[in-house]
Amino acid sequence: VPETSALCLYALRLLVQNYIIIEKESISSSELGDIGSTVTEIIFEKLGLSPSKKSACTALTRDRKVIEQACGLIEDMCQSDMIGVNISILTRAAVEPLAAIQEKRVAIDKDTSPIIASSLRSTQHLLLSHPDDGKADFTRALIQIALEILQESNELDAPSLDLLKCCVESSALPNEDGGLIASYTAAHGLWRAWAVVCAALPPGYGISCSITGIKSSLGDLEDVAKHVSALTALRAALQNASANDPGLFSIILQSVGFEILQLLRAYSVRILNGSGFDDNRVVVCTEAVRVNLMAFTYLSSAPTEEAKVIAFVSTLFSILIESVAFNGYPNHPSGKVGADEAIGRMSAQVFVHVLRSSPGVFKSTMLAIPPDSRSVLEASVRADMNGYKLQQGGKKKLSLKGFQR
Repeated sequence: VPETSALCLYALRLLVQNYIIIEKESISSSELGDIGSTVTEIIFEKLGLSPSKKSACTALTRDRKVIEQACGLIEDMCQSDMIGVNISILTRAAVEPLAAIQEKRVAIDKDTSPIIASSLRSTQHLLLSHPDDGKADFTRALIQIALEILQESNELDAPSLDLLKCCVESSALPNEDGGLIASYTAAHGLWRAWAVVCAALPPGYGISCSITGIKSSLGDLEDVAKHVSALTALRAALQNASANDPGLFSIILQSVGFEILQLLRAYSVRILNGSGFDDNRVVVCTEAVRVNLMAFTYLSSAPTEEAKVIAFVSTLFSILIESVAFNGYPNHPSGKVGADEAIGRMSAQVFVHVLRSSPGVFKSTMLAIPPDSRSVLEASVRADMNGYKLQQGGKKKLSLKGFQR
């Protein structure tokens, strides 16, 4: 019986998917609605939402293929606005499982996850076809559900994020609502959701609304798990927004510039520890360097006093000099425990980038660096410019004559 039921459900799915090109007289909207209600009861019984503990559907709920096809049929019905099924039937089928998750009547596990994922997709289809009247309230309710599921389980990230994206891109919500959602996701460490929300808002708006959450995650040195996701999300959002709003870097430097530099130093010279710290050292250093280089590009092109640019570069260089001294670089190991030559090489490449793009700033910065630190910097620049080949003979002094200001 279960195999036959699964085949029948699959046939009904084909009918719904091709409803516009078949003879509509073969099955009415009312009959499809009755089928949808019956299928909904099968799904609900599987979730434990059926009022009776046992029914004629009980045997069917044990079959994975039946549940899969039943969920697929509801999705198809929600996606097709041509079949004329009563919207209340489809809303109940799609939304009630999500409401049950929210109310803790259903737990997310390997048995319920496929059904919840299907419900998330079905509600997304319903939102897209929802009339303007009441759409804003429906959208807000779905956003709350999607965020709660994202906080509870990683298994449903994809459909939850898709639903969230659909919601925040909806014209039903003003930007102010989007800013509140961006702030909430940053404060709760939902960085993939935060990225989705920021992408749907005007460039830089989501970042500006989330400064408190960003600062908290980047500044909490005790919780290394936050650093990679927060810094990666911030860098990606800045990269996307900076072309339209370059002044955003001014806000970032004033608000979280210290926290980013602090993380760069902590990870590059291995000050921190904890689960996953060493695994994420290169990633955190890379993201921190990328944000700082974007900031440097902004400061160099903006009408900023050169003294401020030099002050920024001097601070960055002092951290990177420590990084080179601790990590070494190819063919010049430091011999220190935990050293990573890839991080040292990355630091040297920053020196070379500044040297080539802004020789005047580089020269002024060099004058402010103590002699011992300057020798570390010069050696790493020579090594990078020579391709990290083993050098013969004595050290050569770094010359800026080939570079124009």
